[in-house]
Amino acid sequence: MFEHFILLHSDYSEGKRIAFHQVHKSVDGLKDFKELTDTLKSYYPELSFGFHHVKTDAKTWESVVEYDKFFEDVFPANDFDSFMRFLADDDEITSFDIANLITSKIECTHLKLQKLLYFFYEGYVKKYAEAPFKEQFVAWRHGPVIEEVYDTYKKYGGSSIMDQLEDDTTPINQDDEFKLSVYSRFMQTSSFGKYLDVLDETLTEYKKYKAWDLVHLTHQPGTPWDIVTEGGKRLNRDIDEDLIKEYVMKH
Repeated sequence: MFEHFILLHSDYSEGKRIAFHQVHKSVDGLKDFKELTDTLKSYYPELSFGFHHVKTDAKTWESVVEYDKFFEDVFPANDFDSFMRFLADDDEITSFDIANLITSKIECTHLKLQKLLYFFYEGYVKKYAEAPFKEQFVAWRHGPVIEEVYDTYKKYGGSSIMDQLEDDTTPINQDDEFKLSVYSRFMQTSSFGKYLDVLDETLTEYKKYKAWDLVHLTHQPGTPWDIVTEGGKRLNRDIDEDLIKEYVMKH
């Protein structure tokens, strides 16, 4: 028989569960496993883990799944370093995470969402001198846009996203359940306080504006959008992170 020691974590960035999995021939291996898991927890004290112990007649992960279907959708990592890399990815906030948080807090169209996302980015860079996420803004006709976020929210057109929460059947928008999942995502990261503070500041300053007013603000002379498009003449160009940093540090 083989002893399977499993440290389970919900990986929000990948939308699946991952596990650090080790196999030993006796329960004595639990001591070594615990030392490794204690190291993991010291690196990521904000993340939650679940410990499981399963005994099967084979050393494969498939035998674990056969024993208990609870593990069927779990991605196993047998290597400690690989599991650490998965956790590092989970601690990284994306533009989509911020967009979800905005829509959980206020009513807005997807056009206004894009502009609020941009002003959040500016506010975060100004306050912490670093970008809050890796995705890059593109200078479209109506201002800076994160294309990944646009592709998800464009279906709402000019309607309020929040107004459609109860009627929407997609997993992304299930009202209270959606809000809970959004906040849970942030609470699992080491810098959640920084993101929430800047977003609150952003919404306090800009949520009162209509979408087209925000578009106008992003089009002002000397803004990153204005510079890269040469006053609107050359659209669909990337807005470099350094350009945004340079701009916000001067204003």
